[in-house]
Amino acid sequence: MGTTHRRTCLALLGLGALVGGVAASARAQQGSIAGQVTDQATGHPLAGARITIQGTALVTSSNAEGRYTLRNVPAGAITVRATFIGYAAATRGLTVAPGEAATADLALKLTPYTLDAVVSTVSGDQTRKETPNAISTVRADSLVQTRPITNMNDLLGARVPGVEVLPGNITGAGARVRIRGTSSLSLNNEPIYVIDGVRMESANNSSSIGIGGTNPSRVNDIDPNEIESYDVVKGPAASTLYGTAATNGVVVIKTKRGAPGPARFNVFAETGIIKDYNDYPVAYRAWTTGSTPSNGTQCFLTQTVRATTDPQYCKQDSITTFNLFKDPDATPLGTGYRQQYGLQVSGGSDVARYFVSGEWEDERGVLRMPDFAWGRLVTARQIDAVPYEQYRPNARRGTHVRANVQANLTPKVDLAVQTGFISSSQRLPQTDNNTVGLLSNGFGGPGFKGNLLPPNNVPLFGYRLYTPDQFFSETVNQDIDRFIGSGTANWRPQSWLGVRVVGGVDFTNRVDTDLCRRDQCAPISASAISGFKTDNRTMFFDYTANADATASFVLSPTLTSRSTAGVQYVKNVFDRNGAYAENLSPGGTTVTAGSTPQADESTDKTVTLGAFVEQEFGFKGRLFVTAGLRTDKNSAFGKNFNAVYYPKLGVSWVISDEPFFPRWSWLNSARVRGAFGASGVQPGTTDALRYFQPQTSNVDGTDAAAIVFSAVGNPDLKPERAREFEIGGEATLLDNRVNVELTYYNKRTQDALIARVVAPSVGASATRFENLGAVVN
Repeated sequence: MGTTHRRTCLALLGLGALVGGVAASARAQQGSIAGQVTDQATGHPLAGARITIQGTALVTSSNAEGRYTLRNVPAGAITVRATFIGYAAATRGLTVAPGEAATADLALKLTPYTLDAVVSTVSGDQTRKETPNAISTVRADSLVQTRPITNMNDLLGARVPGVEVLPGNITGAGARVRIRGTSSLSLNNEPIYVIDGVRMESANNSSSIGIGGTNPSRVNDIDPNEIESYDVVKGPAASTLYGTAATNGVVVIKTKRGAPGPARFNVFAETGIIKDYNDYPVAYRAWTTGSTPSNGTQCFLTQTVRATTDPQYCKQDSITTFNLFKDPDATPLGTGYRQQYGLQVSGGSDVARYFVSGEWEDERGVLRMPDFAWGRLVTARQIDAVPYEQYRPNARRGTHVRANVQANLTPKVDLAVQTGFISSSQRLPQTDNNTVGLLSNGFGGPGFKGNLLPPNNVPLFGYRLYTPDQFFSETVNQDIDRFIGSGTANWRPQSWLGVRVVGGVDFTNRVDTDLCRRDQCAPISASAISGFKTDNRTMFFDYTANADATASFVLSPTLTSRSTAGVQYVKNVFDRNGAYAENLSPGGTTVTAGSTPQADESTDKTVTLGAFVEQEFGFKGRLFVTAGLRTDKNSAFGKNFNAVYYPKLGVSWVISDEPFFPRWSWLNSARVRGAFGASGVQPGTTDALRYFQPQTSNVDGTDAAAIVFSAVGNPDLKPERAREFEIGGEATLLDNRVNVELTYYNKRTQDALIARVVAPSVGASATRFENLGAVVN
């Protein structure tokens, strides 16, 4: 044992000496590069430009004077490259002598579009010309300054080809986002969102209380003023390395960073009014035996097509029409307002940079209680004024705070920390597909204003059954406290090797309440008459941890290689406690004020562990071939299904750089591309599980705890798997002022999850999910 131990120690010492010798030899064969990055037209320095050495992992940024220094540069012929947002990249070839410093100044040309723009990918930042897929980048910071952007819905809408955004129709409502159509019949079709490297909670129906279809979205918690840019990764061919859940595309958000230089202050404010100019449908009603409702009989379409001899036949001889949204006495539409105030500070030095932001906003929607409804409540309740939350049932108020810091700890190590906090509160009205909601009662009226509700002949002012004094008296609130934090560490132990570690959490605390005071809401049920209160408290935890290593080499003067391997861990936790009570005491507004309380609890956890590899070869800086593979294990998979594998393959060719390509003055660049890839969408957290549910049962007249068979489960359940093939091209024209992009794609989803009906004799749920179908678009 002693001899073996000594041999091991000697071997380790020898290995250490060898590594040390190699490192010392490498240092002896290295030099440095310094220079300045400027604007080609004005000569002004560009602070924050990104400088790299082709075929290596070396990277740095310019300071406030546009100057930079790169150390540990391999000796020999190298190519320096500088990029800056809004400018075309500039390169310069030079020779670095061992132990000496070389100089390379670069001047960048301002240009709206360029293939040298940097996009964010799972394997790290890449230039657009290297990516074989259609990835769109939107400069959010410039849009916010020139467009009426109030939330993420506005920032996403009509910005990117292939992305459809169906916006919400009230203040605080979320949007439905579809990237390249619908891929699943049963599962969520929304894209996933990644902010500063962290998977974020992004549900577009984030509420435990229904109001008829419209719900808040966690995406809208993000303040557009804090965003620098976002990339849209479209479809499985591009999102393969993001793994299971990325079939519907990925939106990669990058928040603002500081730039070297003195502190820069940005103070902004906005205020304005909100009007609804939509043309709402007219309510119609058909009648017979008379032209007025008072002496006529309603005539339904199903009766008008019957035979004239049929006793149910109805001969339509008149109609009434009324649009209460255009009537000044009946309309629930008023004038809303919005105000926003914010302050941003950024700056830093060569070593550290910072960005700090604070913003407060207040928005009141257009819905308001009409005068007739206001007066009715004042009289009935014998009060001087209706509570404001009932008079104006739709509003949102929020505060956003962000602090981002970047530091170059050593020439080989840099660290970035991003933190954001959001606190908001909003009110939501009963609307949409809702028996006691605004739209069903507004669109379903009798077609005239003077309708009455028996037996007391209460005027309805054209509404179907319930009026705003009733459905606006039900108050739904949602309060949010949210923290998103992430850290990114980059280590470059060798000039050819870069290691990146990203970790973070998105924590959301959500409180949903629904209050219907006693004798104040629409009398649709006994509980609505006696009053009820719902108080649901939910916490979301989204954890992300990524690590990857990239090796870059110049294999020959015309051939480069970039190899990446990485792992990813994602954990999602949903934890909710709910309380509900009916039959509230007079004046009662809490759950404890009810005589029949109920409680519920729910916890879900999902874990995904993935690994990926990617290899890219570049030829003469204009032809790039990329191949990759991702594998995932997920806690939602059936126990008989182990892991899933997603391959990718792509080619990008900047054909305009070829010697044979014609040179036209109006064409600046052109490339063609093609890619194939696969991705997936995981089943629901418990879809694969057979489980029981607790229940209270009556045994001999006494309540007793019991369990019932709740779900059959499916041990063979696996994720939906989508594969996509895309080809396309793009060109920049007229001095890079015009960008033209064309893409064809074919996407097919296999193993589609379908809710299959099971026999009632099973004694559990009526359906279970199985991989049965396919979707093509």
